[in-house]
Amino acid sequence: MAIDIHILLAEALLELCDQKSVTSITIKDLLEETGVSRQTFYNRFRDKNDLIQWTYEHKVLNIFLNNNPENTYYKNTLSYYKNIDAHRNFLKQACSSREQNCLMDFIVKFAIDYDLKWHQQHYGNKSLPKELIFASKYHSVASINAAIEWICSDNPEPAKVMAKRITNLRKISLSDVLFGPDNKIYSCEDSDNEK
Repeated sequence: MAIDIHILLAEALLELCDQKSVTSITIKDLLEETGVSRQTFYNRFRDKNDLIQWTYEHKVLNIFLNNNPENTYYKNTLSYYKNIDAHRNFLKQACSSREQNCLMDFIVKFAIDYDLKWHQQHYGNKSLPKELIFASKYHSVASINAAIEWICSDNPEPAKVMAKRITNLRKISLSDVLFGPDNKIYSCEDSDNEK
């Protein structure tokens, strides 16, 4: 069985985060920990922040990437918060860094892109209404800010509580954008034409 260098480096990063701060971990530290050559590292990642982003994407967001159609929004959100909890030390450190190519910027962009793609898949071939795009971006940013606050908290609510809150808020606030009285997707532009 071949060794997955991405996973090897991500696991080393997570282990090193238990020994020292993520900002003080160097590429040299990662190479010494894994035995991977510098060239091999740079064949896969631009820099340490790229590895941090990959680790977040594959250790925390893995359920979203697998996109199991049987999972509800709540199940996906609960899994996300449980994965955050499992990697809280790493995420808390990584979210405190505001360097170029940082995790915080990646998380926000990923969430917005993911939500817009999800809506487009469920909306069909038509262009997304402006109100749906706005609501999706708004809720993506709000959800991520809630998650980051939760990550950085010293005494966080249980993952289940956060998943329920986020799911209920999205359900309540997006219902008017997503569903009209006949349960068809519509935009506020459609309702603006009604007198």
